[in-house]
Amino acid sequence: MTRRSIIDELSEQISKVLPQVSAAGEEVRETVRGAVKQSLSKMDLLTREEFEAQTRALQRAEERLDELEQAVIALEAHLRR
Repeated sequence: MTRRSIIDELSEQISKVLPQVSAAGEEVRETVRGAVKQSLSKMDLLTREEFEAQTRALQRAEERLDELEQAVIALEAHLRR
């Protein structure tokens, strides 16, 4: 994964906002990272990969639905003849 994890990004943002956190060093950074990680683990979140997989599955389902709708229209037209 080339992107930094959300935990690292949040920890960095918090460190930038609170200069005293940056000054305290790596120990505080790890504490913040652990707290953020714990909070995120309690949430029902998807990874980017899971989200993209669900997006692709939804797109395939929508395409199939369109195909089926066209088939129903064709069958209805055939029955009216």
